Parts: sequence; structure tokens; C-alpha cells
Amino acid sequence: MPITVLALALTSCIQTSNTTAPAKYEHIVPRIHYPTGSLLSNLRYEGNNIEMRGPKNKSGNYIEGEIVAKRWRSAASQCKAIFVLRDSLYSQQDHPYRQVPYSILLPPNWIATAAHLTNKNKSILLPTVFDLYDDASWATIKTPQELFGSFPVSDSLFSRATGKFNNLVQRTNARLTILQLHKYAQQLAIASNKGPMHVLRIGAEILSTTDCNYFGQSARRNNIIPIFVEFPTAKEEREGKGTAPPHLNIAHNFIYTCTKVIYKRRLEDGDIAIERYDISNSVARSRAISLVEEIVPKGDKNSTKVWIWVTGPLDGNSKLKGSDAMPWIEDFKLSLQLSNANMQRVEVFSKPSISIPSVENRILFFNEKMQEFASSNNSMSLNLSTRAVRDLIDSSKQQEQLQITSQLR
Repeated sequence: MPITVLALALTSCIQTSNTTAPAKYEHIVPRIHYPTGSLLSNLRYEGNNIEMRGPKNKSGNYIEGEIVAKRWRSAASQCKAIFVLRDSLYSQQDHPYRQVPYSILLPPNWIATAAHLTNKNKSILLPTVFDLYDDASWATIKTPQELFGSFPVSDSLFSRATGKFNNLVQRTNARLTILQLHKYAQQLAIASNKGPMHVLRIGAEILSTTDCNYFGQSARRNNIIPIFVEFPTAKEEREGKGTAPPHLNIAHNFIYTCTKVIYKRRLEDGDIAIERYDISNSVARSRAISLVEEIVPKGDKNSTKVWIWVTGPLDGNSKLKGSDAMPWIEDFKLSLQLSNANMQRVEVFSKPSISIPSVENRILFFNEKMQEFASSNNSMSLNLSTRAVRDLIDSSKQQEQLQITSQLR
């Protein structure tokens, strides 16, 4: 075939399909931005709750939760899967007071609170609530502790629900959230009559149901992977992440039991992801391995997977900056293989995301990183949109085409 004809033939194949990426790029995990545009159906994505809500209006509020839920469902239907952060009161798709909630989750630390009090034979004090529009009664609540009862407090929700923060929309949304949390707490209190393990099972069931209600049961099973911060920093724990409630001093072993029950139940609905483990650190490695041994042991016949988000050393308390896990990942996988974990149900995902430099050698850098992750059978997180990934893939193809043409001369 003449060189010019060959070049034309190769050029005609350069553009990435509108719906799929070439198979060798299937381990790439880009970011979803809103509007999502056309996603690549054979890729997994990382979602962002704030991004999917869209901009705030002049009053500081987001569009209704039901509309945002439809955005998530639409995006999930267009790709292989989406990792979504859904693990605490403020790390979920519904903002607790800046939008009308659609399916507020029951925070794991609320479940642990109720189970702990039951285990100690202590009463569970329910949140104090009134009719949605009874402003006078809500205003009688003087402290966050009075509003939230036995459960972890939120000063922001307290100030809005009780009318101390003058924003009518946020006042209504906050009350809707607390009223729903009150219903959950009632179910936990009723469950306490049968002991702490029953509280955990009921709590895990409620939490898992909120996932399916939000995304749809089919999408939750096939396309949505909730992320949980199992190993939070002290700051994150104070923010409500993780299973341990910040206002109670609960033994680590009891929190571990709570975590296992919650994670096992959520695995019945689909994959889950747990984070964040610095696998250059022996303590973090052991913690991650011990947990997956418990929730996906060898011999377990369920097919859903646990994605372990691992890093190298991070910069201070930063969640996003520092070393990725690649230098330690093969040793970590070997330790997993030697453990009691069912490796058919475990995936390891290196973080932080790879940053592609905006310089002349960016295509070479991209290809080298892509090959490094592919040869290790690891997913590669990219802080890039679908359009940017398409451009990288197409530029890489163009470079390959030019090299082939050059060799034939």
C-alpha cells in the first residue's frame, strides 16, 4: 500500500469513538464534570458531589435533590461505573440544607452511636423535631445537643433548622433532613430492644436502602460504587467521616464490628470502595488487609468487589497531594494474596490522581504512565474530563500514525 494511502487509512481511525475508548485504555478512570456530555461507556469514572449539583444560586442554594439524582442516574447509565462519595452527613449527594433532599443517607456514625448506647444499656435520645412549618416550636430548641439527642451534632444544621440563620429555603431543607434523620433514629431505637447487633443490622439495612433509593437498584448494583472513608484522619472524624462518632469514646473493637456489619450489607447491593491507606506504612497495610479478610473472605461466593484506595505518603494531612501507591503496590498485592481475602473480590486502586503535564512531552508521559498501570493490572486515576481524555487518546494515536509513516519512508 502506498505511504499516502496508508497515512489516510490510519488518519481515518484516529478519532476516538463517541461512546467507547480503545480497549487498551479501559483501565483509565477520568472525572465526571457537569454537564457530563457523552461519557465513554467502557470506562469507570470518579464522581464529585459538588460538581454534579451545579452552581449555587444567589441565596447559596443548589437545585432540588431529585434533579441532581437524575443527573447521577443518567451518567451511570452511560459508563461502566462511577465511584461516588457517600459516607457521611455532608459527604453524600444530597446537601443537608442547601437543597431539597431526595434520599438522605443514615450516617454510619449514627448507627454506631445507637449500637454503642444499646450495648451499654443506655437510652437512645431521639432528635427533637416539630411540624415542618412550626417556627415557634423549632425556635425553642436552645442547643445542638437538644436538637440531635444522642447523635452527632451539626452546628450548621442546628442554626438553620431553629431559624437562627435567616435563610428560609435552607431552614426548610434543614428541617426536612432532620425529620428524616429522626425517622431513622426511631427505627434504631426500636431495634435496640433486641440488642446491639440488631441495631447494626437495621442501621445497615436503612443505609443501604438509601443508596438504592437514590441511584435506583439496578444502577447501584451495576454502575455505582460508593466510597467510604474507613481510615479517616482525626480532622475527618470530627467532620463526621468514618464509623466512629466524634462525641463518644467508643472502643476500636466495637467500631470495627460496626464497620464490618455496614460494609457487608452494602456489598449485597454492589461493589464498594474503602479509603485511604498509605501502603508505605505497615500499620495502614495491616488495617486494610485485616478488613478485607473479614468482609470478603476466601470461600465467600458473593461476586461484588471491594476497591481499596491506596496511596504512598501524602503531604501532611492532604487528601489529594503526595506520592501515589505504585512503588509499593505489588508487595501489597502479594500480602493480600497470602491473606484470607478472596482476591477475586478485591481491586486495588492507586491514588492520588496522575497529573498530565501541559508541555510538549505530555503524550509521551501519558503513554508511559498508561503502560505502567496496565502492566501492573491497576486502574489509573486521571483528574481529567472525558473531552480531555479523548484528546489525549487521539493525540497518542496521531503520534503513533506519524511514527509508522516515518518508518515506512
